[in-house]
Amino acid sequence: MKIEKMTFDGMDCLYCLHPQACKMAYIIYPMPVNQEWIAELAAEYGISIVVLTGMEWDDDLTPWKAPGVPDGSPDFKGRGAEFLTALSTVVMPAVESKCGFSQVPERTLFGVSLSGLFALWQWPQCDLFHNIATLSGSFWYADFVKWILGQSFSGKTGRCFMLLGDAEPHSKNACFASVGTCTEEIVGYLRRQGVAVTYNIVKGNHYQYSAERLKMAIADIYG
Repeated sequence: MKIEKMTFDGMDCLYCLHPQACKMAYIIYPMPVNQEWIAELAAEYGISIVVLTGMEWDDDLTPWKAPGVPDGSPDFKGRGAEFLTALSTVVMPAVESKCGFSQVPERTLFGVSLSGLFALWQWPQCDLFHNIATLSGSFWYADFVKWILGQSFSGKTGRCFMLLGDAEPHSKNACFASVGTCTEEIVGYLRRQGVAVTYNIVKGNHYQYSAERLKMAIADIYG
């Protein structure tokens, strides 16, 4: 299957459009992704895959301003709302116009680390994405758990996939180490809200086994 590329204000967009699919997997990723991997998974699961890289990771994917972590790091600028607008009004229409859909596709947003935070943050606010997947979502972010617990997910009929590396709650940084309890609290709340949640503890730290984890998420959503 053919891989094509667009660029949006410095952000790279690789996409592989399945000719018979009306399902779109959007993956916001912190590093380049193997193009053969994209084509293989698109063919295996009968989906179109869009991979976005090159955004201002710490700023575009954060929901509000917050102190940098670890101490001494630049503060997070919290431009998530602006990024969501660009994603919905510029990136998605440009890619999906090439598909010739007769109806709105079923979209899933896959995020890792801060883009996993972004994936969950946007979900109760809009219906752009039917499903979400967060891989090691940065749920330690300032006030995020409190904010999530104030949102309603009762109308969400899609799936939510989450995973966390078993080494992550043992980080030497106390803020990062809180991710285990933060994630468990969020999972419990979503389930009480009636959301279909899959939550897996897997081997490794924050970014280990990245390809295998993405395949696990895609298999859970589309398998």
